[in-house]
Amino acid sequence: MPHLPRVAAAVLISALLAGPAVEANGPGEMPASDQPGSPAWPAREAARLADPGQPLGVGSRQLPESAAVVPPVDVSLAAAAGPKTLEECVAIALQTHPRITAARNAITAARGKAVQARLYPNPVIAGFTPQAAGSDSQWSGTVSQDIVTAGKLRLQQQAALREVQAAEWRLVRARFDVMTAVRRDFYLLLVAQRRQEIFTLLLEIANRSYDIGKKLAEAGEGTRADVLFWSIERDQAEVRLLNAGVTIEADRRRLAANMAVPREQIGTVQGNLLEALPDFDIAGLQEAVVRRNALPRAAAAEIARAQWTLDRARVQPIPNINLMGGYQRQVLPAQDQGLYQVMLEVPLFNRNQGNVRAAAADIAVARADLRNVELDLAAQAAQTMNAFRTSQRTVAWYEESILPKARETVEVTQLLYGQGEVTFLSLLQAQKILTELELAYVEAQAERWRSGVEIANLLQLEQFPPRGAVPAGRPFDGGPREPVPNVGDRPPPVPEPLPPP
Repeated sequence: MPHLPRVAAAVLISALLAGPAVEANGPGEMPASDQPGSPAWPAREAARLADPGQPLGVGSRQLPESAAVVPPVDVSLAAAAGPKTLEECVAIALQTHPRITAARNAITAARGKAVQARLYPNPVIAGFTPQAAGSDSQWSGTVSQDIVTAGKLRLQQQAALREVQAAEWRLVRARFDVMTAVRRDFYLLLVAQRRQEIFTLLLEIANRSYDIGKKLAEAGEGTRADVLFWSIERDQAEVRLLNAGVTIEADRRRLAANMAVPREQIGTVQGNLLEALPDFDIAGLQEAVVRRNALPRAAAAEIARAQWTLDRARVQPIPNINLMGGYQRQVLPAQDQGLYQVMLEVPLFNRNQGNVRAAAADIAVARADLRNVELDLAAQAAQTMNAFRTSQRTVAWYEESILPKARETVEVTQLLYGQGEVTFLSLLQAQKILTELELAYVEAQAERWRSGVEIANLLQLEQFPPRGAVPAGRPFDGGPREPVPNVGDRPPPVPEPLPPP
């Protein structure tokens, strides 16, 4: 063992404790060329994957642009009085839903793993005696440090940062999944409220029809069969009204659950079923959905992660270096000795061939997953667009043709009844037909809003109903439209029946 002066040994130990210089930027830091915003960063990312997503640094706290928070709503006031508008319901859900909380904490966990991936190995301090024999004893102390080569820590951290990126895009999707569930249930409840109003009117018509039919039978103008017929009509109307009440209560509870406040007492919600929604070009819609949706972005981040993982697997065979330095004191004869050792693994048999092959295959899998996501979104856009256009056309037909004819029928029948040319039951029957048609109109509106909510989900629209220009939308001025006269209103009142001759 060579003899070194104490000063030389102390200098060697101090150098080891100061840390290696192979990873030039030190533990937990990113090289300047890998920092977001550096000139080398965009070129390196473009060489790996066309637009893999927003590059992120270790300290990044910025979410993608589409994750912008919706305009604030006073949730405390909404909760005190019970939410009544869609904006209040969405605001409560975004603040309380555990799915969003889980997604945010997943980002924090991924960032923690990214920091951990770049931390340098700790040095090892040892104290020992190679010989304990009285005056012939020797006492030693050493410090050892692993020197990480080939930028392994940097590559590990870059792979971890892509997972942070994917987690942030998953948060975007979690927000829109929550908003979509609330929007869908809100409009289902709004339709259920309107349906209950129509069923109430139908029950009123059925009761009046039954009473008149019974009086006519007692006066010899009708038969027992007529009375039974109107009695059945009345019973059916009553059951439908009762079921409508049950449906409303179930819809309220489901809306409260999707808002993550299952005990919230939700009363009558306020909204406009007649509000106009924009039309879309189906091909443009598919492209806009694939371009704007967070799912392809998360899948692209997975591709980038797999690419960095492959780079990390390729440099794994390059051995790390273990340096050890120390000091040894011999009792008699008194001697100061320096110790040093250099160790490295020889990649003779294991050159990480299997992991390299697996990482290369993972890239192909990630690319296929991205393509599957894009195809699934395009198929969903086409299917949803079909339902939306069909319901839009059905609503237009009811507004422009069917309902005006039904109302005209009621007006003509009412005029003829006033002239004594038709019976009162004929007038009630025309009234009933109009009400049934309004019920079908409301059901078409329900499908229109359901598919409209789904399109907003695919496009990730923060505002719903949308105002102004929308992606892939045809010219649209937004806002509520002028309602067609009497659409959704109670039919004109029926006069009292004329006394039998």
